[in-house]
Amino acid sequence: MKCPICETEYTENEIETCKVCGYDLTPYPSLFEPIPPGFLEKERKRIAAAKRVWQLSQSMVSQLQTRLDEVTRQIGNLTESQTQLKSDFQSQLDEVTRQIGNLTESQSQQETRMVEAIASRLQQIVEGQQRPKEDDRRPPSANYARLNNLLKAGNWKAADEETARIMLAVTGQTQRGWVDDDDLKNFPSEDLRTIDQLWVNYSGGRFGFSVQKRIYMEGRAKLYGQYPGDTIWHKFCQQIGWMYGGKYVSPKDLIFDASAPRGHLPCVWPSVVLSGCCVSRLRVGRCHWCYLLSRRDL
Repeated sequence: MKCPICETEYTENEIETCKVCGYDLTPYPSLFEPIPPGFLEKERKRIAAAKRVWQLSQSMVSQLQTRLDEVTRQIGNLTESQTQLKSDFQSQLDEVTRQIGNLTESQSQQETRMVEAIASRLQQIVEGQQRPKEDDRRPPSANYARLNNLLKAGNWKAADEETARIMLAVTGQTQRGWVDDDDLKNFPSEDLRTIDQLWVNYSGGRFGFSVQKRIYMEGRAKLYGQYPGDTIWHKFCQQIGWMYGGKYVSPKDLIFDASAPRGHLPCVWPSVVLSGCCVSRLRVGRCHWCYLLSRRDL
């Protein structure tokens, strides 16, 4: 006996309901023999409709099974990819760790090479330029090595004083003891960048002329070398800790440690940018310093 819907084979009178599709397999009652043609035709249509529903459901089951197999395969591939990705990340981490180890081992040699390179470059500049007086010549490269050592040791106050000494020597104003706007406008680019680079490198980007310039520009100052007015200048000075409560700090209140505000150092302008006139020294000093902050080579 065969199920008329799913065509599953059974022994006669073995089962009443198909185990696959659930169709009723019990025979018609004997009182219907012979079966009326109208009933038989109706029963055939019912069986045909049930068979179509069964075939459609089996097709959907097949499609779902195919999709399930594909998803299972993708999950397997994803697991393999994650494993490979984790392995790649670990390899990269190992490589970075190795490079950091190599960098740590060679750090002192790199610092030495940097100082030597700066010294060699500045020596070439010194040899190629003439100053009117022997005392006013550009300082020898040993002076930059001293500034390098002071900054490397975190001796910020001594480094600030050394920066002032170098600036006076480079501009030929050692004897006079202060510089004016022309000195700052014409300050050699190589020396300016060398001083700034040393401060920026050893302070981790907290100190240096270029750091001060960025803060100055953030306050909407224009780089035309003129005094920008009290509003912009006072805001700049307060941000870097040169003013508190609307008043300039005294030299003894300058901060020479890591707690100083960003851009606080170098603060050589009270030392090298003053005219010597006690009444006007702050005004003269701040105006001249604007020339340095307006330099395009910072």
